[in-house]
Amino acid sequence: MRGICLAFLLSTSAAWGQTVQVRSGEHPGFTRLAMDLPAGTEWRLGRIEGGYGLAVDATLDISRVYRLIGRQRLARLGAVPGRLNLGIDCACHVTAFETKRGTVVLDIRGGAAPAGSQFEAPLVPPAPAPAPVAAPAPPPAAPGYDWQALPPPAASLAETTLDPLREALLRKLADGAARGVVDIVDRIPPRPEPAPMPEQVRIGEAPGFLPDPAQPITPEGRACIANDRVAIGAWGSDLPAAEEIARARAAFVTEFDQPDPEAVARAVRYYLHLGFGAEARQLAESFPINPHDRALWEAMANILDARPQTSDILATMASCDADVAMWAILAAPAPTPGEVEQTEAALRSFSALPVHMRQHLGPQLAERFAARKDANAALMVREAVERGATVPTDDTRMMTALAQQDDAHLKALVAKGGTRSGEALIALSARRLEAREPLDPGTVTALAALRHERRGGEGEAAVARLHVLGLASTGDFAAAFSGLRNAPDAAPALWDWLARTGGDGALLTHAVLPEGSALPDAPAATRLMLADRLTGLGLAAPALLWLERGERLAAAAPEEKLAAARARIQQRDARAVLPLIAGMEGEAADALRIAALEQLGTAPPAETTAIAAPPPAEGGVLARGRAMVSDAADARARIEALLQGTELSAR
Repeated sequence: MRGICLAFLLSTSAAWGQTVQVRSGEHPGFTRLAMDLPAGTEWRLGRIEGGYGLAVDATLDISRVYRLIGRQRLARLGAVPGRLNLGIDCACHVTAFETKRGTVVLDIRGGAAPAGSQFEAPLVPPAPAPAPVAAPAPPPAAPGYDWQALPPPAASLAETTLDPLREALLRKLADGAARGVVDIVDRIPPRPEPAPMPEQVRIGEAPGFLPDPAQPITPEGRACIANDRVAIGAWGSDLPAAEEIARARAAFVTEFDQPDPEAVARAVRYYLHLGFGAEARQLAESFPINPHDRALWEAMANILDARPQTSDILATMASCDADVAMWAILAAPAPTPGEVEQTEAALRSFSALPVHMRQHLGPQLAERFAARKDANAALMVREAVERGATVPTDDTRMMTALAQQDDAHLKALVAKGGTRSGEALIALSARRLEAREPLDPGTVTALAALRHERRGGEGEAAVARLHVLGLASTGDFAAAFSGLRNAPDAAPALWDWLARTGGDGALLTHAVLPEGSALPDAPAATRLMLADRLTGLGLAAPALLWLERGERLAAAAPEEKLAAARARIQQRDARAVLPLIAGMEGEAADALRIAALEQLGTAPPAETTAIAAPPPAEGGVLARGRAMVSDAADARARIEALLQGTELSAR
């Protein structure tokens, strides 16, 4: 007896000698707990008051369980040595199984337990150690075995060195031997083959914790969101919308005045199915919902309402070969640099949506593909929207106009004054201004009205920018620069319109900057154009204010140096011109060099060469002098040749 007891306790000491982390995960329809136990560890799941209990020969760490799951299924969780207590307040049941790797998995699922589930039996706690009583009369000894020769329990190893649990196990074994249900042998028999598992127990990998080769992942290693978690088309009902909403909201609270998480989740999904993003978002924020589901549903609601995203749950999901690719593309106005988007998966998901949802999301998805320069995908979205739609909506017309880049359709939407007339006006104006085409006065007036309508809203800044540039395109630069205070980001494009189309009067009014002004915020090509126009008007000093200065000018592009040299020639500052064009070749540089030398007049060759900044000659004073004379002669010959060529061309 002592041999088998000691061997059994040694076999369980491996589990008691370490702490096992309890992991958790939330899945559609169930909540999962898992723990990796040492090989051979015994465990048993059964009913206790308020839920279920897991008896296991291990110390369990539950500190990280609620980081990944909510409390809608697992309301409470407690752990004591040898026991895990699961508090279940919902209409749920728990099943368990063990994988080949020794991972014990507990699944908490909604609804009643399957008939005959072995886990519904009460979990009988270990019997407490009995108080010392007089030893009972020994039972008849088995043949060949002297029961009375067994040392009394008081002298056993458990009393002196083992904890109370081991002592209780010894007493249970002794009691079992006395009743004939435990066979005492001199050695531990080989472990028998496992009996057939009950129906609720299965052998295999635990989904959600162990790798699933069929589950797609992102390049960063994130698991792609499963299709059923974004299956918005399947979240509808055959009932009328008003009746279904009333029925769903009536089921929120149970008879114990506690919110039913499953009913709340159904209502949120139904709102999303209808396209009611704001209602779904408000409901998800008002009731306890699993945080992972809440983040995903809020992202989908923001897409339905064309709102910016507030989380990164859909980030990198566009690379998934799954339905979530469509939602990820809808969530990102521009693709993530370096990310390969699964356009085909997105189109498959979109095509499978019901008609009302295709009409709702189609224009937005077409705009996303148009921004990605994927006209073919945008056209396929339009065709999917038109499939099954009896009468084209304003959204469909808008999507068609964007996909076909048809200004006529956009103008028709603006004139119609429908729900998408504002977006059509913005798209039409932006297209024409980007093509450097002027807007007609009627469009500019409509932009002013739309800006007033959206005052204080999210879209006011974009409309204000288009209005400023529209005024500039019609030549009303006074009004355009006056409106610049409401759209400061329009400044670079406004300077470009002035440089290209502004008259001399507008140029003198707006491009002549105060002395000492900072370099304006405009593209280099625009600055050079304005500087040359001012130089042509005889305004060299204002022209130089549009160019780089000091050391930055010395390191600037040749075109900017030439523009500065033209202004300096006009100021008769030849000594500043020659360093600017030193080393440059070409007709423009040569003409400026000649003009500068003519301004210098009778300057000696050595001085002229020094101004041109030739490379220093090696050697002593005499060698350097000879090099300077040689360079001066060469420069004079080149100048004379240029002058002769100019005279011949003039004749």
